[in-house]
Amino acid sequence: MRWLDDLKRTLGSDNDGELGYTDLVTMAARGMLALARRDARGAWVFPPGVIVRVTAAEGSLETLRGWAADPATEREVTARLLNERVEAQDLPARRWEVLAGEHDGIEVVEDPSPVFAVLVVEGGDRDGDRYPVGPGRREWRLGRGRWHADNRLQNDVVLSDGAAWVSRAAAVLRRTAGGFELEARDQGEFVVVVPRDGTPKRPAMTASGRVTLGVGDRVEFHDGKEARLALRLEQA
Repeated sequence: MRWLDDLKRTLGSDNDGELGYTDLVTMAARGMLALARRDARGAWVFPPGVIVRVTAAEGSLETLRGWAADPATEREVTARLLNERVEAQDLPARRWEVLAGEHDGIEVVEDPSPVFAVLVVEGGDRDGDRYPVGPGRREWRLGRGRWHADNRLQNDVVLSDGAAWVSRAAAVLRRTAGGFELEARDQGEFVVVVPRDGTPKRPAMTASGRVTLGVGDRVEFHDGKEARLALRLEQA
Protein backbone atom coordinates (compact mmCIF):
# COMPACT_ATOMS: atom_id res chain seq x y z
CA MET A 1 0.00 0.00 0.00
CA ARG A 2 1.19 3.54 -0.82
CA TRP A 3 1.03 5.77 2.23
CA LEU A 4 1.29 9.15 0.52
CA ASP A 5 -2.36 9.26 -0.63
CA ASP A 6 -3.50 7.99 2.77
CA LEU A 7 -1.61 10.77 4.54
CA LYS A 8 -3.06 13.44 2.25
CA ARG A 9 -6.60 12.20 2.90
CA THR A 10 -5.99 12.16 6.64
CA LEU A 11 -4.35 15.58 6.89
CA GLY A 12 -6.18 17.21 4.01
CA SER A 13 -2.84 18.41 2.65
CA ASP A 14 -1.79 19.08 -0.91
CA ASN A 15 1.93 19.25 -1.56
CA ASP A 16 1.94 18.36 -5.26
CA GLY A 17 3.05 14.82 -4.54
CA GLU A 18 6.30 15.78 -2.82
CA LEU A 19 7.26 14.22 0.49
CA GLY A 20 8.21 16.53 3.32
CA TYR A 21 10.20 15.50 6.38
CA THR A 22 7.11 15.21 8.58
CA ASP A 23 5.42 13.11 5.87
CA LEU A 24 8.39 10.76 5.79
CA VAL A 25 8.43 10.23 9.54
CA THR A 26 4.65 9.89 9.85
CA MET A 27 4.24 7.42 7.02
CA ALA A 28 7.21 5.30 8.08
CA ALA A 29 5.73 4.93 11.57
CA ARG A 30 2.24 4.20 10.21
CA GLY A 31 3.59 1.66 7.76
CA MET A 32 5.33 -0.25 10.54
CA LEU A 33 2.22 -0.25 12.69
CA ALA A 34 0.25 -1.64 9.74
CA LEU A 35 2.56 -4.70 9.74
CA ALA A 36 2.14 -5.31 13.47
CA ARG A 37 -0.53 -7.27 15.32
CA ARG A 38 -1.70 -7.41 18.91
CA ASP A 39 -0.96 -10.47 21.02
CA ALA A 40 -3.24 -11.94 23.68
CA ARG A 41 -2.00 -9.39 26.22
CA GLY A 42 -2.59 -6.48 23.85
CA ALA A 43 1.09 -5.86 23.17
CA TRP A 44 2.33 -4.96 19.70
CA VAL A 45 4.09 -7.78 17.82
CA PHE A 46 6.17 -6.70 14.82
CA PRO A 47 8.03 -8.76 12.22
CA PRO A 48 11.75 -9.06 13.08
CA GLY A 49 12.74 -6.58 10.39
CA VAL A 50 11.15 -4.17 7.95
CA ILE A 51 12.20 -2.21 4.87
CA VAL A 52 11.10 1.39 4.56
CA ARG A 53 11.03 1.80 0.79
CA VAL A 54 10.95 5.39 -0.43
CA THR A 55 10.33 6.33 -4.06
CA ALA A 56 11.52 9.80 -5.03
CA ALA A 57 11.31 11.93 -8.16
CA GLU A 58 14.58 13.29 -9.52
CA GLY A 59 14.18 16.70 -7.90
CA SER A 60 13.79 15.34 -4.36
CA LEU A 61 15.90 12.16 -4.59
CA GLU A 62 19.02 13.48 -2.85
CA THR A 63 17.03 15.29 -0.18
CA LEU A 64 15.11 12.13 0.73
CA ARG A 65 18.30 10.07 0.72
CA GLY A 66 19.80 12.53 3.16
CA TRP A 67 16.80 12.33 5.46
CA ALA A 68 16.74 8.52 5.33
CA ALA A 69 20.44 8.37 6.27
CA ASP A 70 20.13 10.88 9.13
CA PRO A 71 20.03 9.21 12.60
CA ALA A 72 17.64 11.98 13.68
CA THR A 73 15.01 10.53 11.32
CA GLU A 74 15.27 7.16 13.05
CA ARG A 75 14.86 8.82 16.42
CA GLU A 76 11.77 10.68 15.23
CA VAL A 77 10.20 7.48 13.85
CA THR A 78 10.95 5.66 17.10
CA ALA A 79 9.37 8.49 19.11
CA ARG A 80 6.19 8.23 17.02
CA LEU A 81 5.98 4.51 17.65
CA LEU A 82 6.60 4.88 21.37
CA ASN A 83 3.69 7.31 21.47
CA GLU A 84 1.51 4.42 20.27
CA ARG A 85 2.41 2.52 23.45
CA VAL A 86 4.95 0.37 21.64
CA GLU A 87 7.74 -0.92 23.88
CA ALA A 88 11.22 0.01 22.61
CA GLN A 89 12.46 -3.59 22.86
CA ASP A 90 9.63 -4.76 20.58
CA LEU A 91 10.46 -2.46 17.67
CA PRO A 92 11.58 -4.15 14.45
CA ALA A 93 15.02 -3.68 12.96
CA ARG A 94 14.65 -1.52 9.89
CA ARG A 95 16.57 -0.44 6.85
CA TRP A 96 15.80 2.24 4.31
CA GLU A 97 15.79 2.06 0.53
CA VAL A 98 15.47 5.27 -1.48
CA LEU A 99 14.80 4.58 -5.16
CA ALA A 100 14.28 6.83 -8.16
CA GLY A 101 10.70 6.96 -9.48
CA GLU A 102 8.23 9.16 -11.24
CA HIS A 103 6.56 10.33 -8.02
CA ASP A 104 7.43 10.58 -4.34
CA GLY A 105 5.94 7.80 -2.22
CA ILE A 106 6.66 5.38 0.60
CA GLU A 107 5.73 1.85 1.59
CA VAL A 108 6.84 -0.35 4.47
CA VAL A 109 7.28 -4.09 3.87
CA GLU A 110 8.56 -6.99 5.92
CA ASP A 111 12.26 -7.65 5.39
CA PRO A 112 12.64 -11.17 3.95
CA SER A 113 16.35 -11.34 4.74
CA PRO A 114 17.11 -13.73 7.63
CA VAL A 115 20.46 -12.03 8.30
CA PHE A 116 21.02 -8.29 8.33
CA ALA A 117 24.80 -8.17 8.66
CA VAL A 118 27.93 -10.16 9.46
CA LEU A 119 30.66 -9.45 12.02
CA VAL A 120 34.11 -10.37 10.68
CA VAL A 121 37.19 -10.72 12.90
CA GLU A 122 40.35 -9.14 11.47
CA GLY A 123 43.70 -10.18 12.94
CA GLY A 124 44.77 -12.45 15.77
CA ASP A 125 44.17 -16.17 16.12
CA ARG A 126 40.51 -15.82 15.05
CA ASP A 127 41.23 -13.89 11.86
CA GLY A 128 38.50 -14.40 9.27
CA ASP A 129 35.86 -15.78 11.66
CA ARG A 130 32.38 -14.62 10.69
CA TYR A 131 29.36 -14.20 12.94
CA PRO A 132 25.89 -13.57 11.45
CA VAL A 133 23.83 -10.74 12.89
CA GLY A 134 20.18 -11.73 12.49
CA PRO A 135 16.80 -10.44 13.64
CA GLY A 136 16.32 -13.01 16.36
CA ARG A 137 18.32 -11.21 19.04
CA ARG A 138 19.21 -7.72 20.17
CA GLU A 139 22.52 -8.13 21.98
CA TRP A 140 25.89 -9.78 21.24
CA ARG A 141 28.63 -10.16 23.86
CA LEU A 142 32.20 -9.71 22.59
CA GLY A 143 35.39 -10.89 24.25
CA ARG A 144 38.25 -13.37 24.61
CA GLY A 145 37.42 -17.03 24.86
CA ARG A 146 34.13 -18.74 25.48
CA TRP A 147 33.01 -17.01 28.67
CA HIS A 148 32.00 -13.37 29.08
CA ALA A 149 33.62 -12.46 32.42
CA ASP A 150 32.37 -15.54 34.29
CA ASN A 151 30.98 -19.01 33.70
CA ARG A 152 27.37 -17.89 33.42
CA LEU A 153 27.34 -15.81 30.22
CA GLN A 154 28.98 -16.93 27.02
CA ASN A 155 30.56 -14.69 24.41
CA ASP A 156 28.57 -14.53 21.19
CA VAL A 157 31.61 -13.27 19.28
CA VAL A 158 35.00 -14.70 20.28
CA LEU A 159 37.60 -12.10 19.34
CA SER A 160 40.58 -14.25 20.31
CA ASP A 161 41.39 -17.44 22.17
CA GLY A 162 44.86 -16.61 23.42
CA ALA A 163 45.46 -12.83 23.38
CA ALA A 164 45.62 -12.07 27.11
CA TRP A 165 45.29 -8.32 26.50
CA VAL A 166 41.76 -8.83 25.12
CA SER A 167 39.26 -8.78 27.97
CA ARG A 168 36.84 -11.68 28.38
CA ALA A 169 34.07 -9.08 28.59
CA ALA A 170 35.49 -6.62 26.10
CA ALA A 171 32.32 -5.02 24.73
CA VAL A 172 28.64 -5.49 23.89
CA LEU A 173 26.98 -4.84 20.55
CA ARG A 174 23.29 -3.92 20.68
CA ARG A 175 20.78 -3.73 17.88
CA THR A 176 18.63 -0.63 18.05
CA ALA A 177 15.57 0.22 15.98
CA GLY A 178 17.76 2.16 13.58
CA GLY A 179 20.98 0.16 13.52
CA PHE A 180 23.63 -0.84 16.07
CA GLU A 181 25.43 0.61 19.08
CA LEU A 182 28.66 -0.58 20.67
CA GLU A 183 29.28 -0.34 24.41
CA ALA A 184 32.78 -0.76 25.81
CA ARG A 185 33.00 -3.00 28.85
CA ASP A 186 36.22 -4.22 30.49
CA GLN A 187 38.34 -3.25 27.46
CA GLY A 188 37.56 0.35 28.42
CA GLU A 189 39.19 3.13 26.44
CA PHE A 190 41.10 0.59 24.36
CA VAL A 191 38.03 0.06 22.18
CA VAL A 192 37.78 2.42 19.21
CA VAL A 193 34.99 2.60 16.64
CA VAL A 194 36.41 3.60 13.26
CA PRO A 195 33.61 4.75 10.93
CA ARG A 196 33.82 4.08 7.22
CA ASP A 197 33.90 7.84 6.80
CA GLY A 198 34.30 9.98 9.85
CA THR A 199 36.25 10.47 13.05
CA PRO A 200 37.18 7.49 15.27
CA LYS A 201 35.38 7.45 18.62
CA ARG A 202 35.93 5.70 21.94
CA PRO A 203 32.64 4.49 23.46
CA ALA A 204 34.10 4.63 26.97
CA MET A 205 34.76 8.35 26.55
CA THR A 206 31.21 9.30 25.54
CA ALA A 207 28.47 10.41 27.93
CA SER A 208 26.33 7.35 27.18
CA GLY A 209 29.24 4.91 27.01
CA ARG A 210 28.01 3.87 23.56
CA VAL A 211 28.82 4.70 19.95
CA THR A 212 26.70 4.10 16.86
CA LEU A 213 28.07 1.37 14.58
CA GLY A 214 27.12 1.20 10.90
CA VAL A 215 27.71 -1.22 8.05
CA GLY A 216 31.29 -0.82 6.84
CA ASP A 217 32.54 0.47 10.21
CA ARG A 218 35.31 -1.24 12.18
CA VAL A 219 35.85 -1.74 15.90
CA GLU A 220 39.50 -1.85 16.98
CA PHE A 221 40.60 -3.54 20.19
CA HIS A 222 44.15 -2.86 21.41
CA ASP A 223 46.38 -2.89 24.46
CA GLY A 224 47.50 0.73 24.37
CA LYS A 225 50.66 -0.23 22.52
CA GLU A 226 51.16 -2.22 19.33
CA ALA A 227 48.89 -5.24 19.76
CA ARG A 228 45.47 -4.92 18.14
CA LEU A 229 42.73 -6.72 16.27
CA ALA A 230 39.48 -5.53 14.75
CA LEU A 231 35.87 -6.47 14.12
CA ARG A 232 34.18 -5.27 10.93
CA LEU A 233 30.43 -4.99 10.39
CA GLU A 234 29.57 -6.09 6.84
CA GLN A 235 26.31 -6.13 4.95
CA ALA A 236 25.06 -9.70 4.67
